[in-house]
Amino acid sequence: MSDPSSDEGAAVEGRHQLQQLHAEGELAGRVLRGVPASQLALIEADLDGTRIERTSLQGSDLSRARLENAVLSSVDLREGVWHAALWNRVTATECDFTQIDLTAATLLRCELGPLRMGKAVLRGAAVRGTRFNAAELYGADLSGAVLTRCQFSGYGDGTASLSRVKLAGAALVEVDLARMNLYAADLRGAILVRCDLRGANLCEADLRGARLVSCALDGADLDGAVLS
Repeated sequence: MSDPSSDEGAAVEGRHQLQQLHAEGELAGRVLRGVPASQLALIEADLDGTRIERTSLQGSDLSRARLENAVLSSVDLREGVWHAALWNRVTATECDFTQIDLTAATLLRCELGPLRMGKAVLRGAAVRGTRFNAAELYGADLSGAVLTRCQFSGYGDGTASLSRVKLAGAALVEVDLARMNLYAADLRGAILVRCDLRGANLCEADLRGARLVSCALDGADLDGAVLS
């Protein structure tokens, strides 16, 4: 096996090399640029310090992968599987995460957006200190997830939305949702503690069984919302 330190930061040039480096546990610190890597099995991949640009990982299985201190730009992760993966201090811009599956994953201090994340699945995920900036989350499923000190912003131009998001049974603590579009959101049984919902669109939202503790609701639109 080669010395990983001698190749740190080296670019991965193709699909076969990517698979080989994964098998050898030498992907950390690499640069993936323009690599066609869809439908691969990269389970438990160590992607610490990786930079990924203009690369397709569509439909690939990265369950239990470790993605830390990574930068993603124009990356296609549509329908990718990241069950129980760890994302720590990940920056992602102009990416397509449509229908990505992050079930039971952990996201820590990430900067996500602008990007597409419609119908993403984060059931049971733990999301802490993460900022979603103009991230399209239409119909995303965060049922049972725990979100702590997260921020959703950059939605003023109407290009991104949290409409029809599923937060049933989720716990949100000190989450900034001010002025967000939560039209027809499913918040059944959710617990929201010290969340900022000022000016949010909660029209047609389902809030049955939800508990809002010390939340700011000034100017929130609850027209048609189901409260009990």
